[in-house]
Amino acid sequence: MTSVSPRPTDATLSVTKAARLLGVHPNTIRAWSDAGRLRYFRINPRGDRRYRLGDLQRFLAAAAGGPVDGGGPGAHGHLAGRRAFDGRGTHARNHALPVHPALSGLDQDRRERDLQLLTELATVAGRAGTDVGGGVDEVLTAAVEAIHDTYDHHLVGVWEVRGESLVPRAVAGPLTVRLVELPRSFGTLAAALSSAEGRAFDPDPAAAVGGDNRPEIAAVIPGDRGAWGVLLVVGAGRGSLAEQDADVVVAAAEAVAAAARAARAADEIAHQLHRADALRRVAGDIGSRLDLDQILAGLVEHAMVLFEGDRAAVFLVSADGKAVAEVSRGLSPAYLNAVRDFPTKSLPTAAIAARRPLFARTYRDDPRGVAVRAAVVQEGFDTLCTAPLLDGDEVLGLLNVYHDRPHDWTEDELETMAALATQASVAINTARNYSQMATWAAQLQSIQQLGARLNGLTSVQEIGLAIATELRQVIDYHNVRVYRLYGADLIPVAMKGQVGEYVDETPEQLRVKLGQGITGWVAEHGVPQSLPDSAKDPRANTIPGTEADLDESMLLAPMIFEGQVLGVLVLAKLGLHQFSEDDLRLLVIYASFAAQAMANSDATERLRQQSATLERQLRSQRELLQITESILTTLDPRAVLDQIADRLGELVGYDNISIEVYDRASRKLRPLTARGVHADEYLKEWELGEEGIATWVIGNNEPVLVVDQFEDPRVKHFESIGPQHGGLVVVPLRGREGVTGVLTLERNGEGHTFSNEEFELVKLFAAQVSIALQNAEVYRDIEIRARTDGLTGLLNHATFRERLDASVGVGDPFSLVMMDLDEFKSVNDAMGHQAGDRLLAEIARAIVAAGRETDHVFRYGGDEFALILPGANAASAVAVAERVRSAVQAVGAPGTIWAAGGIQCSASFGLATFPTDGATSDSILLAADRACFVAKRSGQGLIATAEEGLALASEFSLQQPTPVDSPSSTAA
Repeated sequence: MTSVSPRPTDATLSVTKAARLLGVHPNTIRAWSDAGRLRYFRINPRGDRRYRLGDLQRFLAAAAGGPVDGGGPGAHGHLAGRRAFDGRGTHARNHALPVHPALSGLDQDRRERDLQLLTELATVAGRAGTDVGGGVDEVLTAAVEAIHDTYDHHLVGVWEVRGESLVPRAVAGPLTVRLVELPRSFGTLAAALSSAEGRAFDPDPAAAVGGDNRPEIAAVIPGDRGAWGVLLVVGAGRGSLAEQDADVVVAAAEAVAAAARAARAADEIAHQLHRADALRRVAGDIGSRLDLDQILAGLVEHAMVLFEGDRAAVFLVSADGKAVAEVSRGLSPAYLNAVRDFPTKSLPTAAIAARRPLFARTYRDDPRGVAVRAAVVQEGFDTLCTAPLLDGDEVLGLLNVYHDRPHDWTEDELETMAALATQASVAINTARNYSQMATWAAQLQSIQQLGARLNGLTSVQEIGLAIATELRQVIDYHNVRVYRLYGADLIPVAMKGQVGEYVDETPEQLRVKLGQGITGWVAEHGVPQSLPDSAKDPRANTIPGTEADLDESMLLAPMIFEGQVLGVLVLAKLGLHQFSEDDLRLLVIYASFAAQAMANSDATERLRQQSATLERQLRSQRELLQITESILTTLDPRAVLDQIADRLGELVGYDNISIEVYDRASRKLRPLTARGVHADEYLKEWELGEEGIATWVIGNNEPVLVVDQFEDPRVKHFESIGPQHGGLVVVPLRGREGVTGVLTLERNGEGHTFSNEEFELVKLFAAQVSIALQNAEVYRDIEIRARTDGLTGLLNHATFRERLDASVGVGDPFSLVMMDLDEFKSVNDAMGHQAGDRLLAEIARAIVAAGRETDHVFRYGGDEFALILPGANAASAVAVAERVRSAVQAVGAPGTIWAAGGIQCSASFGLATFPTDGATSDSILLAADRACFVAKRSGQGLIATAEEGLALASEFSLQQPTPVDSPSSTAA
């Protein structure tokens, strides 16, 4: 055989190489080592041994000097009865075997070699069955080295059949030869596998393992289920192997098979012991932990070591039924995402159904994995073993182990996998229970804190915000809403949004009616609800402006106090199945706390409102007394109205106010005053026969409080504005003869109404207003009588002097017209004083009708009249005087009683303009009176200016104005 290159004395050799150096079987080396006669070192926990070259050389030297006890060198069977060493350290054959007398020398030598080989292979097989943990590869290596060395073959190798490949397991031959994996169809190896005899001989192979054309013999190594592998012998040179050598190779293959089976059995026992020990350690490791993440990480690491996996993962089932990879090693995110949905056509689904571990070689082609084939091909692994993690009937998750190369899982491995999954399930449950206990403790503490905190809160908004804040500590959510039920409306009093889908929500968007949507349903029925997919619930309504099919989970709990629903707590989170039943139970507890706090808040608010109402009533009564005193002392109607509007604005507040008086003759409502946003509309007169809330109040003589004018059919809405929400107060104003008008107050906008206390206050105020208006009316009548002429209704002489002085005092230009009836004394003489009074009244009306709206008409005295024309110059004054003259003449026109009585109506006029004709009251009056005197002395029905009066004044003697005549009777 090829010589070994010199090595340093401190070099270390394996058991196999040490056996080759000493010329004995590796098991003999182990026996000498176990007996303490050959020094060795253990290099790893598995017990692999290494021998120093110097120790081996000293052992050889000791063996050359004499026998060694205990089966060492020189003992019976001299180095296992196979070889001895010559002085050069090379191998010499031991011919201690018996000689067969019938055989020639060559045949005898061959017989010795065959028997020696079979004996040694039997020894290898026997040792493999007792040396637990020796390893199949070591047994195979010892066997091929025995075959190689016995016959001095060029190369001996063993290949294992794995599918369509031949995987090298052991080789003996030149150091430069390294066996590689071959296809099953390769050369002599393939021929042996396909041969009925299980062997093949090729003296000149075209496809040679050694790279040259040496003869080859291959024999099948049988296994439990067909061919386990192939034994290949390559001769030393051409003609070194013959057909008859195949029998020995076949026998050797049988012996190798027996040795391999024994080694595999020993390895299996070792693996079982190792797995049992490892399983105990794993159970102790993961069972001693309470942190779920640590448990799962340890589970993956242990599974990869126990089953020599290339990859591994633990999947837990989420609330929405998906498989979430909590811990993984060697798996891509794309693959983990592809298997989240637990495909029905997958090995994990089958394992869950079978409730035991299952494995699949070449998983990409396995029909059980058809739904994930693309992901498996992309990931690139070959074998998958999956074990369900179970808690009774509940599936907690899966433990998966992956092998990149084909791996046949044994029953023992599957049992170990099942035991590991059971231990893991227990540990997961323990960790979850511990976590749940910790969560419950935190929740209990949060509930206690919430109760203490709510005791100090009194407003609904504060309570809502406190609940939303505390819920964040125990339930993970993206949005919380706290609704209060007011009548038929559910109004959000607190809300918090954590992500983009919720932060832009407004209270107006979220406001709903009782029975509307899922929130309204919970408020109406008082039943808590958990919606794993709120978009699919037929009761749910989509909030305007939000996504209709948003994946969202919801929890809803009614706030119930003494059987009455006060509101609803709502939690929302993006994603499906995001809340547990524990979350719902916790929310119900919080809702009960919230209901108690809300009820306390309502009671406190009622007391506060009652106190505030009493305080407002007292303050209003005091202010009403002050206002009453002020109003009752005011005799100017306009000032009274202004004070009413101002005071009511201070006491009650309004958007619109109006005061209208009722004219019984025309049955019309005439507005006196109006203020507010719709004042122009209120200042329009009501037409005869129109009906509305004001006419209803007058007709029924009752005050009315309208909570929402939009809902009251008696309210007639302004056509230019349309129907309005808001409250109305309409109260009658009463006088001596009944209802004299109405006082109306309005508030605009939905929910803006008047309270009963405000209604009562307005009614009290209206009574005072009625008295004040009556007083002002009486005063006005007295004042009017004092300032007017009782016969004609025109302003009297005293008022004329006041107005004239005032006009002069202002300094603005004006004109003064003095008028004296012609021959009026003849009327009294001919028809009596009553007729004279009637004529004066008719002439007074004619003068007013002929003048301008801005002109002031006075009865100056007797049959004399005066007109003050503001802003009029001389020409304008002449024009006004002409119109008045014509109007006076028309009074006595043909067809009138005056014409029938022979009375001709005419008047003389004198005009003066301020300041042209006089700068003082007296001077301007003198100028106009002088002009009138001149006109009267010049004829009848004439008009004279101040300039004409001044020119002719020297020709006439002036007289004082005639005193005012008392009327003989009331004008008809």
